[in-house]
Amino acid sequence: MAFGIRIYEKDEYLRELIRQRLQNFYPEAYIVSGDGTGDLKFIRSVKLLYDNRQFTSPGQDAIPLFADDGKGHSIIDMKRIKKIIGDGGDCSAEPAIPDVSDGQDRLKLLVSYAYIDERENFIKAAIGPSSFDSMHPLRIDLMSGIRMPTPFTPGAAGSIASLLRACSDKKFDPSRITDFLNPDSNGFLSAGKPENEDDVFEIGIEACARLMALLKILCIKDEAGALVVAEGWRVSEITQLISYCDALHILLPARMCTEDTGMVKELGVFKRALPSGSLMTVHYCEDYRDKYESIRI
Repeated sequence: MAFGIRIYEKDEYLRELIRQRLQNFYPEAYIVSGDGTGDLKFIRSVKLLYDNRQFTSPGQDAIPLFADDGKGHSIIDMKRIKKIIGDGGDCSAEPAIPDVSDGQDRLKLLVSYAYIDERENFIKAAIGPSSFDSMHPLRIDLMSGIRMPTPFTPGAAGSIASLLRACSDKKFDPSRITDFLNPDSNGFLSAGKPENEDDVFEIGIEACARLMALLKILCIKDEAGALVVAEGWRVSEITQLISYCDALHILLPARMCTEDTGMVKELGVFKRALPSGSLMTVHYCEDYRDKYESIRI
């Protein structure tokens, strides 16, 4: 079961080292920085760790990182910290996600770094509606309105912004998600563009992560399928979406991007954020261009 850990440490290298050690101990924990980066408001049990040389205690049960080694030196003893944290305590996530073990990739997340036409070409060729074991799979676009496709039939209504605002209500029932969706010309049920291009970003990653959690519940309970396409977010924000997906797909323009742009590090961060049992696949647009002429965008 997942729980949260928030680390208050100004030294980013030391903080990353601590995070990696904790991730080895607790692979399903959501571990974020104490500077406000990363949201844990939907997690019931959150442990606080702080550098007691730099900060006062951020909470009643906060755990100091540095302790006396008995020889007059202050050290970080990860075994001591692990013993204090234990198994994470009451580590139920909210909203509660039912357990499922059928191995189906019901909730897919695509993180795209490609041009719009190549992204849509890839979706149709590789992870389109036919890739889901569901009659009417859902598609949610979490990106700038400028980057969203416009596949609706005339007269259809709906807005991703209105869906994100609605699901911020803690009483929002996941089954209501489809009330905000309409059939599109590609075989998905999807939300329309927002009124303003930056609405999704202004509403924020917390609302997007909550929508992902609700989609997860909907996919499991109703045996539905959903594709979420994300663009334009920071790595730390993307990891919040990744924590709910069954399958993660990364789309890069070409193989040279992995080597020359520092993507290796980002891909490592993405992989560590995956839930247990989920898989990450990296795709390259160059592998799908031979199918481009046969697929209409």
